[in-house]
Amino acid sequence: MKKLRRYIILLILILVSTLFINPIQSQSDKSEISIICTNSILADFTKNILKNNAEIDYIMPPGACPTHFDTSPNDISKISSANILISLGWEPWLNDLIENSGNKNYSLIKCLDLGEWNIPTAAIKYIEFLEKELSLVIPNLKNSIHKNSKEYRDLINSTSINLKNQIINNNYLNKKIICMQWYKDFLEWFGFDVVYSYGPPESLSTQDIINISKAASNNEVTSIVDNLQSGTDLGARISSESGSIHIIFTNFPGAIPNTDSYLDMIEYNIQKLINGISTYEFKQGEILNLENEINHIELQRNALFVGFLLLTLISLILIIIYKKNK
Repeated sequence: MKKLRRYIILLILILVSTLFINPIQSQSDKSEISIICTNSILADFTKNILKNNAEIDYIMPPGACPTHFDTSPNDISKISSANILISLGWEPWLNDLIENSGNKNYSLIKCLDLGEWNIPTAAIKYIEFLEKELSLVIPNLKNSIHKNSKEYRDLINSTSINLKNQIINNNYLNKKIICMQWYKDFLEWFGFDVVYSYGPPESLSTQDIINISKAASNNEVTSIVDNLQSGTDLGARISSESGSIHIIFTNFPGAIPNTDSYLDMIEYNIQKLINGISTYEFKQGEILNLENEINHIELQRNALFVGFLLLTLISLILIIIYKKNK
């Protein structure tokens, strides 16, 4: 009887231990860490420094404005199972989203006060910050994170050098540009002369718009650079009035075809601007040629008119002489 009792107790212990062990084993078998970023730029940075062992997704569509974005139930679902959340630190909708998700077991990384990520040097700051924070949260992947971060930073540097060389080789340094204010530092970093910058269209007064128009008409401005996510109607209007070229940049990867990554995005933006300045200079050349042709035609017309007057005068003199001698 005692033996039977021992067997029963042993069997119960085995069953209980199995119940506790299985969840731990199933959790450890899950090799991928779930990382949710608030937007596509942070997701791209994270993917480049954490290439393995992580499933990385983002919430905000690339074409949306961060301050005007409306969340959905699907976004709550994404956050509910996330191990790590990465944000810019100022998204107005994120706290409510986290609270509604019910997720209490996550690490939050805020990329605050790191500057405009469009600029390559600022992008590198983001990479270095994420490298440090992710290494603390996932210490067992520290070495691979450091290696990937170094390779990615080198790639950003080489890409930005190549883009600068394109600008220099086209003699486009110091070309005059008006832009949405979020691209001012980016354009100046690449060597352009930003003669005026403006805020989001909804924040502009009538006087602001008048000032932009004056700047566009008085400073040999080649291009008006708008931001896709904050609206493009204003730039289009100013461009049509001034004769400069309207360029649309994006500051989030994936919003425009062939801009799936940060590097794709800055290459796209700079190439659009190079093409825009080329078009502007071609138009200016065509206008100059037309002006020269008009001046030439006017000169010919004036010469013919003077010739006609001289011929008429000579004819009159000859008639008078003929009548006197008759």
